[in-house]
This record gives sequence, C-alpha cells and structure tokens, in this order.
Amino acid sequence: MPGELFNDQEIKLNLDVIKHICDAVLLKEGREENVNIVFVKIDEIENYNRSYRKKHEPTDVLSFTYGLPELLGEVYVCPEYVKENAKEFGVTFNEELLRVCIHGLLHLCGYDHEKDEESARQMFDRQESYLSYFSDSFDKIS
Repeated sequence: MPGELFNDQEIKLNLDVIKHICDAVLLKEGREENVNIVFVKIDEIENYNRSYRKKHEPTDVLSFTYGLPELLGEVYVCPEYVKENAKEFGVTFNEELLRVCIHGLLHLCGYDHEKDEESARQMFDRQESYLSYFSDSFDKIS
C-alpha cells in the first residue's frame, strides 16, 4: 500500500505506524495496489455518509473502492467518532482506531458484512484476528 495517509485534524496520529500496519494487512490479503487513508472531521464524514449512503448521521469509517490498477480505493476515518465509540465499547482509542482502519481495508478487499451472516462472521473474524496480531502496536498509534 504505498498510498498516502492524510490527517486533517487536531488529533495527533503516528501515521508511520498506521501505514505499516495497513500495508501488512493488504499484503496478507494479497493486494498490492495503492490505498489512501484519510482522517477527517466529524462534519466531513457526515457529509460523505449522507451523499453516498443516504444516512444523515456521522460514522466511524467509509470505504470507497475504485478498483484501478494504481489505486484500489480510499478509506475515510473519523477519529472524533472513533473516540466516542471507544468509550462506549470500553476499549482504548488506539485499539478502536486500528479496528476501523482494518475494517475499511477489508471492505476494499471485497469483504461485506451486510451481505449475510456468514459474510459478516468471516469479515469480523478476519478483522479481529488482524487486530489481535497488531495489539503490541496499540500504544504507538497516537
């Protein structure tokens, strides 16, 4: 994933660590195309969610698959929303941020948890397996 990571907000993130983990996930999934990961503010992710999913609310992550030889797609992540979810789920911000990044990447790789129960189980099992594997990196993300 030689793509780019963009951080458009005040929350400080270690983009090198996040990029390293995302690269490893994509390689494990057999993908070599570029992927951009964009960290956006809550109003921006809400606008994207409204425009592309017709949902009038913010969300934690959105994935856009382009399927181009040079660019598989982009993952938009809202750290503000991730922070709220982390509190609600009783996990650290860093763990939840990594979870949604992996979640978005898996969507780009063709996983779809909304298709049926089996697809959801496969995607979430894969997501949590990657998350567990990279748990030693949680404290290095922000």
